[in-house]
Amino acid sequence: MPGSVEAADAAGHPRRGAILAIAIGAVAVDAALLGLIAPLLPLIEKRTGASDAQLGFALAAYAIPIALLSLPFGRAADRFGRKGLLLAGLLLVAAGSALIAGSRTLELLIAARAIQGVGSAASWISALAMVSDAAPPGRRGESIGGALAATGIGSIAGPALGGVAADALSYEAPFLIACACGLGLAMAAVIVLPRGVRRSGPAAPAFGVLIRALRDRRGAWGAVITLVSSAVLGLIEVVAPLDLDARLGLSASVIGLLFAASIAVDAAVNPLAGRWGDRRGRLWPAIGGLGTTAVSAALLAALPGVLGAAVGLGVFGAGFALSFAAAVPWLDEAFGERERGLGYGVLNLLYAAGYAVGPALGGWLLELSGADLAYALTATALAAGTLWLWWTGPDA
Repeated sequence: MPGSVEAADAAGHPRRGAILAIAIGAVAVDAALLGLIAPLLPLIEKRTGASDAQLGFALAAYAIPIALLSLPFGRAADRFGRKGLLLAGLLLVAAGSALIAGSRTLELLIAARAIQGVGSAASWISALAMVSDAAPPGRRGESIGGALAATGIGSIAGPALGGVAADALSYEAPFLIACACGLGLAMAAVIVLPRGVRRSGPAAPAFGVLIRALRDRRGAWGAVITLVSSAVLGLIEVVAPLDLDARLGLSASVIGLLFAASIAVDAAVNPLAGRWGDRRGRLWPAIGGLGTTAVSAALLAALPGVLGAAVGLGVFGAGFALSFAAAVPWLDEAFGERERGLGYGVLNLLYAAGYAVGPALGGWLLELSGADLAYALTATALAAGTLWLWWTGPDA
């Protein structure tokens, strides 16, 4: 099949384990970058003299390129190969991180965050496509689950690294560490990865490919679950901290630990859920994921105290992992090997869109009636979605 040479090369490469390690490492670094800067905002405010609104724009500068470039980068991964895009992404991540370390003006900080965002979009899409390419036969879901677990680990490690390294060493240290990680992975990629192969023959129109994939029930449900789950994540990340502060008076550090525990559950469950999908089909992990997430919203409303919050957020982490362990392979399968990069570009775009809607919706519901309404509507909508999936979803 035209265009399958690189995938076959990666899957049959004698260093398949190393290929997977590099790709998963790139995914973890990308996830860490998102939260790495958060603990350092007070220091950045003093260094640059930026206002709160300006700092918010600087943070958004990371996400804007991801939203704009996900589909073109996905197309490029299919057309020109994964390796070149991964290398370019890692080098941009390193360059952006080094620029942030040296930035003392708001303008340089925004530019550096935008460079990081461009690099992250390129490396994340190409790395996930490469994980799928190199997955052992019959274990694609498990391999993707491992990459998603690395995302969770990176999400935990980013803020921790930012705060600890800055306190122990200097403001510049966490960004220089991120730069070194990007350069190290790029060097390993040059040595280990099989050469990128340009696809022979003309590429199918992207819009036509997208329509075809979404007409496939696997692609349609993968897209819906990605959009809904990322929106629910954004909603919970706004509603739960404000609710826990108002209801229990918890400190920021305790709330952070509760969310870190939830992410840890997500990281632990992802590979297991992927393996379940490989062996028994994706439908039941998907049903279990949406249903478990619905239960978690109800638990956050009903269970009292810190222990209740820990249980609710832990159940949420498990449900989120189960949902994505089905949704991502479904999108992968719907787009197919030839258009896999475009599929991961769509995944990235859907995730960004859902994560943009969720926090806004959560804040509006809090102002309208409080956390209980937000939790109740979330649980009800997810329960209805679970039943709809059970009735109309792809065959197990």
